[in-house]
Amino acid sequence: MDFKHLTQFKDIIELDKRPVKLDERETFNVSWGIDENYQVGAAISIASILENNKQNKFTFHIIADYLDKEYIELLSQLATKYQTVIKLYHIDSEPLKELPQSNIWPVSIYYRLLSFDYFSARLDSLLYLDADIVCKGSLNELIALEFKDEYGAVVIDVDAMQSKSAERLCNEDFNGSYFNSGVMYINLREWLKQRLTEKFFDLLSDESIIKKLKYPDQDILNLMFLHHAKILPRKYNCIYTIKSEFEEKNSEYYTRFINDETVFIHYTGVTKPWHDWANYASADYFHNIYNISPWRNIPYKKAVKKHEYKEKYKHLLYQKKFLDGVFTAIKYNVMKG
Repeated sequence: MDFKHLTQFKDIIELDKRPVKLDERETFNVSWGIDENYQVGAAISIASILENNKQNKFTFHIIADYLDKEYIELLSQLATKYQTVIKLYHIDSEPLKELPQSNIWPVSIYYRLLSFDYFSARLDSLLYLDADIVCKGSLNELIALEFKDEYGAVVIDVDAMQSKSAERLCNEDFNGSYFNSGVMYINLREWLKQRLTEKFFDLLSDESIIKKLKYPDQDILNLMFLHHAKILPRKYNCIYTIKSEFEEKNSEYYTRFINDETVFIHYTGVTKPWHDWANYASADYFHNIYNISPWRNIPYKKAVKKHEYKEKYKHLLYQKKFLDGVFTAIKYNVMKG
């Protein structure tokens, strides 16, 4: 597959508010790939890193298919507050729409792959984070990590994903080594040397591979990284699903996953901490940063899509907001048809 036409930036905007300019190679580089729905998530993810790592120098990169003046201005305020640099890359998503996607897995899932390809010509390493990740600890150990010939450093996915992934991908070696792609610290020198972008799209063009995929980019990255990755401890990708609140009915359940050692909290699932029904202590790691950010006066996001209404009404009923819960359930059923 010809992939070079896929990385087309309409614009690159640099918000540099540092008193002393540094080459980006002298800083720790972190990237996100987002669509409009994850704008606030990426912003608070950046703010959380800065709030918990004030002694370190960073360069932040956001690849986005939608940018508006308000978002750019708020990010500029964030960069000013922490005297940092945030670079925005406005990508043309149209060429990417030829790639496998779904309502659950939009085209933006491929932005991480394109960030690895783009930055491999400029940087030695890059930390990629999903935009539903909040930092609550020091990155010093991760920053000090050195690569040899590994493709990168990753965190093994939850236990429930292991045997299923091994069976789906027809390789028992994945049982215990299948990783979650929400946190990936990439050795870009090896990415470039091994021509991993080309390998990714070669696999994505293989019909025998495509029929096995459930999580398109994550599955292929696992196929590529098998036996070529450093394994990071769980503290770098503590996966927590907020729907556990009404499923488990235990306000302390989240502490089984999020503890004092946790560095990155990964809020997977439909409900994100920026939704207006995510009123739980488990989401306060996000809320606390949000409340000291330039977004603090902007209301949390309301339900828009059908699957959001489906989950929202269950949360509202669990929170004993019965009237709102019933109205939300009615709205969901109308949308469902």
